[in-house]
Amino acid sequence: MDKFVAVDVEIAARSPIRICSIGAVRVEYGREIASSYSLVHVDGRVRYTHIHRLTAADLMNAPLWPAAWQGVRSLLTDVQTIVAFRASFDRGAILAVSGRYGVRLPRLRFVCAAKMIKRKWGCDMNLAASLERLGLPFPGQPHHALADARAAAAIALACGTATP
Repeated sequence: MDKFVAVDVEIAARSPIRICSIGAVRVEYGREIASSYSLVHVDGRVRYTHIHRLTAADLMNAPLWPAAWQGVRSLLTDVQTIVAFRASFDRGAILAVSGRYGVRLPRLRFVCAAKMIKRKWGCDMNLAASLERLGLPFPGQPHHALADARAAAAIALACGTATP
């Protein structure tokens, strides 16, 4: 895989799903060449603060989803492959929130970094354990969307493949 964009979202609620931050990195030929990170304004209670450390006050003046997505969209120009750890979750959240806001998405192929690890090592692991098994440092604070996107990219590069 010569070019891909790795993404991660953090959520403020599951029902309906509300994304509160998104991080993305564009990788070309094994190197990160660009990144995007944005908080996302959400209405209602912000849950999971104990995980991602984001509060309603942090998100109060954040951009709405369409503006936050534009940062990721700018990284996708000629790329259709998105890598994410637990890709079905990130894909579902992005599709749901984009649908709610009427954001039209380009054709995308989501690839799961967790499945890459499972194929390589034969067992399920969380993001931090996956990096540790590969001998890689965590690239920032866990559950920060940009750090988690960088971690997914590192896994994809270390596993050397991006099959769905």
